Amino acid sequence: MSPGPLSGVRVVEFANLVAGPYAGMLLADMGADVIKVETPAGDLARGFGPYLRGESAFFLAVNRGKRSVAVDPKSLDARRWMDRLVGGADVVLHNLRRGAMERMGYGEERVREMNPTVVYAVVSAFGADGPYADRAGIDIIFQAESGMVSITGHPGDPPQKTATTIGDYVAGTNAAFAVCAALFERERGGRGRRIDVSLRDGLLAVQSGWWALYFAQERQPERTGTASPFLAPNQIFPTADGHMALAIVSDRHFAILCEELGRLDLAERFASNDARMEGRPDLVEALTAIFVTDTTEAWVSRLDAAGLPVGRVLEFSGVEADPQIAHNQMVAEWDHPTVGKIKGVGSPMRVDGDPTRAGSAPPTLGQHTREVLEELGAAPSEVDRLVAAGAVVLS
Repeated sequence: MSPGPLSGVRVVEFANLVAGPYAGMLLADMGADVIKVETPAGDLARGFGPYLRGESAFFLAVNRGKRSVAVDPKSLDARRWMDRLVGGADVVLHNLRRGAMERMGYGEERVREMNPTVVYAVVSAFGADGPYADRAGIDIIFQAESGMVSITGHPGDPPQKTATTIGDYVAGTNAAFAVCAALFERERGGRGRRIDVSLRDGLLAVQSGWWALYFAQERQPERTGTASPFLAPNQIFPTADGHMALAIVSDRHFAILCEELGRLDLAERFASNDARMEGRPDLVEALTAIFVTDTTEAWVSRLDAAGLPVGRVLEFSGVEADPQIAHNQMVAEWDHPTVGKIKGVGSPMRVDGDPTRAGSAPPTLGQHTREVLEELGAAPSEVDRLVAAGAVVLS
């Protein structure tokens, strides 16, 4: 695999759980040398099950392509090597609570004294400053306090969260994007930048359409289940043997649908999207009565051939077996040093036609401690001394 666009960029990551590590993984996917600094106890995610031969599947999901260095942050013996590591970084990335990096000696002010052009990236819960800067947060809190829970679910149902921890992945993506922009500016002669990404802010941003509805109507949007608040029919429908997703985004598409179904009366009655939205209950009832007469596969094949956006509702096994997923190499395998062969979701990005998947498996705790310290100039005997002193941990 050819070097990625970020080949030669060194990222030092101080991060736990999902958002920060996911940002680091995206940068590693693009070719950056991401060195994950962990305490001797490791990233908190390492303690989350289920486990594969002692390794957390939760941790494996967002840490591929990195090197792990396990260091006691209180150790003065390890400090000079950590200073070399951080001082030589292009990017310092963290999602620790406010003040934690300063207590370790690697707050922005000191890091910038060591390296004025560093890109210092912070992923926080509600913001790096302001009235909520010291609040703890985790994804369900951000979903609840961003409005997302209030619009998720069917009419009349209690509030619901999305199944995935979407706030973490959005924040990680935002952080990686902002870091790349800052590195691009720096390459053109700019200075180092500070990047701040808030998990809750990211969830507001991905609800822009719903917020537009709220601002336009000046009232709380109603839950619509799987249906769109803007277009109809645009939702999940039952079939004879399962469910399918159908998205009609234009009057022309709706006319094609009605022709395929032999229901020109519906085409006349619901000719515009405004008419379809106003009469959606009747329209959905009529379409459901038709779709339950045949299988998902039959409907998807037929409507797809007519050029309509339609899809199967797949469980994970069906997604894994999908031929386009296989073609895009979205289910990947790595050789892990203790687990053996592991599967995971690959990178959704491609460069020059190739997926940007990093070539190495997620690291074991301290797997690369010796390797990185020796790269920084430590003699093997010095590493042995640090290990004996408890300053660093090897895998």
